[in-house]
Amino acid sequence: MKQPLDLSPVIAPDAPTWWPLAWGWWAVVITAIALIALVFSILKRRKNNQQAKQEALSYFSNSQSQDGLSPSKAQDIVRQAALSYLPREKIAGLSGNDWLEFLDAQLAKPLFVAKQSQWQQALYQDAALMNNEQKKAQQQLVNDCETWLRKALPPKRGLYE
Repeated sequence: MKQPLDLSPVIAPDAPTWWPLAWGWWAVVITAIALIALVFSILKRRKNNQQAKQEALSYFSNSQSQDGLSPSKAQDIVRQAALSYLPREKIAGLSGNDWLEFLDAQLAKPLFVAKQSQWQQALYQDAALMNNEQKKAQQQLVNDCETWLRKALPPKRGLYE
């Protein structure tokens, strides 16, 4: 008769683990963290860059729900927004036709110089003495200011640097 073999039980090795990570995985993790940080910083910079524009546009949206903006007040808001983005020494001294030319220079389709006489008249006209046609014309001037804010701000890089 044969004797049974004295075999010890088979011991399987432990399954390989993920830890410690190989250098390639460390590179992937570090690259992913760097990309997330880069995207976050770009989004934060974009939000900060758009803040003055959004605040200026909020004046226009709030005024439409109330009694409306006058053209002179709309021009003041546009000037403040432009001063937020562009150097003060280039913007603060502009007035009259130079100011309107500056505004048109920022747009693909000029809106302001062609209506220079309307702007001059609107700045000194009493709102209580206007008829409906004059009120519509003034509202169009205010809408032009809002269009300028939407399309010209923030300015393209290197415009007045």
